Amino acid sequence: MKYTYFSSIKSGKYLIRSQFWYNRRSCCFLSQSTPLWCVMSRPIGKLDKLEWWWVNKQYQLESHSHFLDTSDKLASSHYDEMWFPKKNHEGHEYIPREQWITHNNFWGCYDNILSRDLITNPFNLLGYAGGLGSEKMMQQMKNKTPNIQPQPDIVQQLKKRKNIVVYKEDIEHLAYNVFAGNGRPESVDDTINILNNIIRFQKLMPAVLETLDVPYEMFSLDSGSYGKTFGLDKVLPRDSSDTLFTRNVWKQDVKKQVSDYMMSYG
Repeated sequence: MKYTYFSSIKSGKYLIRSQFWYNRRSCCFLSQSTPLWCVMSRPIGKLDKLEWWWVNKQYQLESHSHFLDTSDKLASSHYDEMWFPKKNHEGHEYIPREQWITHNNFWGCYDNILSRDLITNPFNLLGYAGGLGSEKMMQQMKNKTPNIQPQPDIVQQLKKRKNIVVYKEDIEHLAYNVFAGNGRPESVDDTINILNNIIRFQKLMPAVLETLDVPYEMFSLDSGSYGKTFGLDKVLPRDSSDTLFTRNVWKQDVKKQVSDYMMSYG
């Protein structure tokens, strides 16, 4: 069985990749912001072969591969989905996405993507690329106006897979992950808007799949069984990556922000 993982931001994509790496299964992470690119992995012996695919500014599909021992990187923020094995102009091993564009030539790696056991951010495959769960993306979905032409057989391909729509039951924990999250804006109001969009997107995802007649299964990030739902023999602890992306970089009173939000949320 192959799986597609439909989610918002702050919804366990790093952990599910680590779960599949731990079980020596192949993965594909599609970008959740512009431009459209992906990184795939496949176990080969004790290592994983990672492949990055993107379209350059000359509209050419390009790729880069790298072999990595992932066994000691299942809870390392350095090796998150944005890691790239070449240093950029600032000396960081980070995706050089400023050199890439969103273009239909990206579908040259379409079959390669579909061969993976796990695909995260699969709404890209339906033509909704960039700004995962943003107001703009949600409006495009409601209007059925994708911003890139999908492959004609994508709905049929999704029907062959087990489609999982993930959500947070524990809204207070979700709020903490967002308010303390790496990369959040300094503005509390802007952060609240991001959090509200996550909750709205969680409700929209099943509706989009139902419109396309794509079967799906809901999965709670708080109580769902990773082993049962994803057919995994071994399972990492649910909280094994909780502290990697909640560093409170603005040094704000996150507990108070969460408390205030929960009072208004109810």
